[in-house]
Amino acid sequence: MQQTTDAERRPQAPPDDDGGVPVFQLTDPELVRDQHGFFARLREQAPIWWAELPDGSRWLVPTRYEDIRKAHLDPLLRQKPDAEDDPVSDEEGGIWRVYNEHPVVSDPPKHTRLRKLLSGAFTVRQTERMRPLVEQTVSELLDRIAEQGADGTPVDLMEEYAWQLPLVMICELLGVPEDRREVFHDWSRNARDFTGGSTHEGREEIAYRLIDVIKELVEERRAQPTEDLLGQMVHARDHEEGRLSEMELLSTAFIVLLAGFETSVGLIGNGVHALLRTPDQRALVEGDPALLSGAVEEFLRFDPSLYLTNVRIAGGPTSLAGVEIRKGQPVLLSLGAANRDPERFPDPDTLDVTRSAAGHLAFGYGIHHCMGAPLARMEGAIAIGRLLERFPRLRLAEEGDLPLIPSPISRTLIKLPVLVD
Repeated sequence: MQQTTDAERRPQAPPDDDGGVPVFQLTDPELVRDQHGFFARLREQAPIWWAELPDGSRWLVPTRYEDIRKAHLDPLLRQKPDAEDDPVSDEEGGIWRVYNEHPVVSDPPKHTRLRKLLSGAFTVRQTERMRPLVEQTVSELLDRIAEQGADGTPVDLMEEYAWQLPLVMICELLGVPEDRREVFHDWSRNARDFTGGSTHEGREEIAYRLIDVIKELVEERRAQPTEDLLGQMVHARDHEEGRLSEMELLSTAFIVLLAGFETSVGLIGNGVHALLRTPDQRALVEGDPALLSGAVEEFLRFDPSLYLTNVRIAGGPTSLAGVEIRKGQPVLLSLGAANRDPERFPDPDTLDVTRSAAGHLAFGYGIHHCMGAPLARMEGAIAIGRLLERFPRLRLAEEGDLPLIPSPISRTLIKLPVLVD
């Protein structure tokens, strides 16, 4: 098979009918291998590009911080082509219908209604109430890691720590009992299995099992109300007319469980990895624990776990980076590209735990800013701080670059083998 050269993989000149906007392939291997470097080259050449998919369709992709931030605030760049707040039939099902009725992929006024319902569970005050449980769970996980690595055996921090803590916390928040959590662990294992065992069909099968468990828990809360988040959602569905349909209830619980822990997974894994590769920055954090809170913001800026957000659709004529956008045209926003823009963050490719990283877009921006940000920040600070404190000789077990989930969308390590003895 003929090899594709690096020169051929670089962004290509645009066709004549693209109005001067250049084009790159979203499936470009270089984008998967080095997202930061790829977008740095795009940014230098043009503020906005067309990303072409294998089917020939194209999405506009801004590359610079100010344009990406502006796009988050543009009311004409919507999650769906037209404003929707129609009631959802409880009979309309299918896995993708369940997925498409939650606040993340909704627009006002529906988004406002659903987000208001959830917002109370993710306030800083409510998050602080979970601190003792986070600390207890971290201690238990660290005990297990110490036992596994006591004889010098490498321990995979992604498997044993970064994936475990956030999943436990989101299940606790929703009220999923321990004897029902195996299916959620199956989902996380399938999502990060790139040895050939993970398939689209496998994920869909697990997703249906997840929905079945959620339905069971919903019925249990109808029989015996609870104060957890799922119990509050059931109460809103059954006793507050117009606040929540049955499909919206299932969809919102589904997305909280699936997406509610992924940012924390990346924060813990990428943050620890970054520190282990920069001994001077690790020494600063270990020498002054007061730096940890700011360091968490820098980890989020430096290597956000979500590199590209979901697509926005123009609900009407608008513009971005000097390019006119027609109604119906899709726009794809890169949080990672925004966070590495040197116009916003000087020397962006250097990890600096003393930097003021305020304003990073790792949690998005505007009305779709991640509600779980306070919980993710707390989990990250406790998990990373306690790990360094417990294992002062913590070090990487392998030299060189570690594999990332092969996707242009995310930046999550597949494994993080360390020695703790």
